[in-house]
Amino acid sequence: MKIQRTILSASIISTALFLSGCDTAKEPQTTPQIETAGSTLFYGGSVITMEEAKPRAEAVVASADGKIQFVGTKEEALKEYPQATKIDLDGKFVMPGFIEQHIHPFLGALTLNMPVIAPEEWKLPNKTWPAANNHDEYITALIAAEKAMIDPNETLWTWGYNNFFHGELTRAELDKISTTRPIGVWHRSAHEFFVNSAFVEKFGLQQIDIDKMGKEVIAQSDLKNGHFFEGGALLYLLPRIFPDLGNETRFRDGLKQMVEMLHQNGVTAYNEPGAFIPDNMVGAYQEILGADSTPMYSFFIPESKTPYYLKGKDGVVQAVEDITHMFPAEGKVRFFKKQVKLLFDGAIISQLMQMKDGYMDGHHGEWIQTPEEVDTITKLFWEKDYQIHVHVNGDEGVEKLIEILKKRQEEYPREDHRFTIVHFANSTDEQVKELKKLGVIISVNPYYVTGFGEKFGEVGLGEERAHSMVRLASVEKEEISVSLHSDLPMAPSDPLFLAWSAATRQTNEGSVLRPDLVLSREAALKAITIDAAYSWQQEDNLGSIKVGKVANFTILEQDPYEVDLNKLKDIPIYATVFESKLFPIDK
Repeated sequence: MKIQRTILSASIISTALFLSGCDTAKEPQTTPQIETAGSTLFYGGSVITMEEAKPRAEAVVASADGKIQFVGTKEEALKEYPQATKIDLDGKFVMPGFIEQHIHPFLGALTLNMPVIAPEEWKLPNKTWPAANNHDEYITALIAAEKAMIDPNETLWTWGYNNFFHGELTRAELDKISTTRPIGVWHRSAHEFFVNSAFVEKFGLQQIDIDKMGKEVIAQSDLKNGHFFEGGALLYLLPRIFPDLGNETRFRDGLKQMVEMLHQNGVTAYNEPGAFIPDNMVGAYQEILGADSTPMYSFFIPESKTPYYLKGKDGVVQAVEDITHMFPAEGKVRFFKKQVKLLFDGAIISQLMQMKDGYMDGHHGEWIQTPEEVDTITKLFWEKDYQIHVHVNGDEGVEKLIEILKKRQEEYPREDHRFTIVHFANSTDEQVKELKKLGVIISVNPYYVTGFGEKFGEVGLGEERAHSMVRLASVEKEEISVSLHSDLPMAPSDPLFLAWSAATRQTNEGSVLRPDLVLSREAALKAITIDAAYSWQQEDNLGSIKVGKVANFTILEQDPYEVDLNKLKDIPIYATVFESKLFPIDK
């Protein structure tokens, strides 16, 4: 109660200053009584700054305008900021606000707000979905979900199915569950759908329309078996099903649930590279993500596949630029300028990433955007000094990307380009060395090892390649800047969990795969703070506790540097601070 009253007091002071037009940030350093009005002093714990010059402090002061005013000793803080609202941390640990480098709020809002039937347990704010470990468990859960529905005409949407855990799923098998209710099964990768005959009929899916859209769509659509996968097929399918799949009620409820989940896990800023935001959802994004009660930044980067498909080579850059005007240029919800996302090879969870030596069953994967397209598109944006983010998962994809980037550097040399490889599941040490020479930075999903390392060792990749996925030790050895992300809903959006995953390489089954490839604890914690900010060109604003930066903090109950590494993911999070305001976590 004491803390809640001090927060209210700080908010009232901040509001009064704002309404009176008083800009405290412009007051001279010699007038502390004016400058400190509306400030909040956090003391009584340990401040972990993630700044090499001053890694620890006793106190931090946040101004009414959301910036860090002071980092230092408790004694100095109390002396210099006597009028500040004081919050005693009672031995807790303050870190820079956690950063989720890459999630998909649109997908997270929808997939996690429908029946989740996945190989792993999913803990959501108000419900926990148990794991379905095999085909029988999956079908049993799917039947139960269908029987629980009241409206006989409502589509059953479900997410989490993974064929490597749950076995094959066909239109005929889904018809056994219901011949009248449309059933849409969204694959765990979010890159595939499996549907029944009632679904085909409801949404008017026809082979003649598929054939009109060209060879890529035809190759990735199997209407007979009710299977649609990767970008080509989804270009056909999504416009037809979206009004039902993404209905406003489901989406709004899901977006609120996602915000609550991120807050509980200490996230104060996230980014969606390759953002998909339908025009009719813009208002919901601004209302929910931009609300005063939402204690985090929502950043976005446009994708290039759809603009290239619609506008071609000559119009893709302008089309991407137009997307960035969807939100105001400043504020909590906005697009980054002069950044773009490309999608190269297929999803890892579907085993559609492009592998040089193929898979155990003989297939090689799929391209979402072909090497020729990626070559063309990167040239257009590279020569306009964009930061380019590329989704790539297979070692063949990495190899082709290295070739393309070498061409870009030869034709138009750039230094601080921050070309970012996103996901980076499969690679070789030689490729990592080449990427270092090219000045690449990397953002990885360490959950690939935790969630799929063991299964992919049995099916698809074999142990040697599956167990060496996400070779973070090699990246750290080459001193390449690395950040961590969940790619929500591909993994739980929980930065401490991601750091634990990267630093232990422990699987859901309890094994440790290739411990020689772990990321150090220090690098893992940097990867969810300062290095994540660096990957967005936001290191001057976010990611560490330093005077002048935004006052975003995550307050922990235990020291992440001292706790047993295996318990890093279990550290309780007490609260976050967003732009100087404290937001306690109610679990």
